Amino acid sequence: MVTISINPIHPKDFKKIHKFSIYQMSKLSGYSVETLKNWLADENSSRFVEPKPYVLNHFGAIHKILALA
Repeated sequence: MVTISINPIHPKDFKKIHKFSIYQMSKLSGYSVETLKNWLADENSSRFVEPKPYVLNHFGAIHKILALA
């Protein structure tokens, strides 16, 4: 059995690392464009929402898969 270690990644960091558009991130992650815009908004904006830990793990897992490809 193979184990992979997943480090949580914030969607903002994921976007910087992979240089994906919000649309690409939406298609890849399954989260809506609007939800991603809330997570990617400036932290001082009223639109900003901090993603839950499972979201950070989800993007960490996607990052790991992309790194292995």
